[in-house]
Amino acid sequence: MSDFSRRAQRGLAAVAAALSLLAAGCTKGAPQPKTPLSQMAAGQADTTNPHTTMSPAARAALDSGNTLYRAGKYADALKAYQDASAQAPLNAAPYFGVYMAAGKLGNKKLADSALAEYGKRSGTSPEALNDSTLKSVHEAPAKKN
Repeated sequence: MSDFSRRAQRGLAAVAAALSLLAAGCTKGAPQPKTPLSQMAAGQADTTNPHTTMSPAARAALDSGNTLYRAGKYADALKAYQDASAQAPLNAAPYFGVYMAAGKLGNKKLADSALAEYGKRSGTSPEALNDSTLKSVHEAPAKKN
């Protein structure tokens, strides 16, 4: 075997090893679906995880709250977020909406309570949301002319 052939084989082996490590690294820690992929239809949501699943009515209430919040109608947004949290009590998103709207309305007690509930449901410590992150969330969106 020529020197060139041996170098080519070693080079291919090194590339194969690198690709193998890369492929292993891409899947490490990836969340696994609760329903086996073989049992899920294409594009179907994983309905076995109540933390990510919302009914259409709860999703509509959450979307309505988001729209109202962006429009600066914080009291109405709060009602919509509370409605969404009542319909999807295990989902974290409505509680974050309650937190944002209550903060805008100056209701610190409700905001703190909602942030704690958000943390329980999302697995995220409220402390992980640092002051600068929360400030950017609470800033009113720029009005379009």
